[in-house]
Amino acid sequence: MAKITISIPDEIVEKANRAVDAGLAGSVSAYFAALAQREPDWAAAEQILAELSAQAGMSESDLADADSALDAAERAAAGDSLGGAA
Repeated sequence: MAKITISIPDEIVEKANRAVDAGLAGSVSAYFAALAQREPDWAAAEQILAELSAQAGMSESDLADADSALDAAERAAAGDSLGGAA
């Protein structure tokens, strides 16, 4: 397991501490690890899209449409899981 240092807003620290205090997470580290595990791996999804498009011979227009849809899904997921209401 790796140890990292991050800077986050005070209100997010308070949210993590509330989750620990309520027994919803074993520690602040566990809280953030669980969040990261639930978040889709968008970089992997983009790599898979590139590989599939190369295999299928997608046109540049099709690839641009797929990439745009993936970007929209990523933004929506980030708003729901990371930027949504506390």
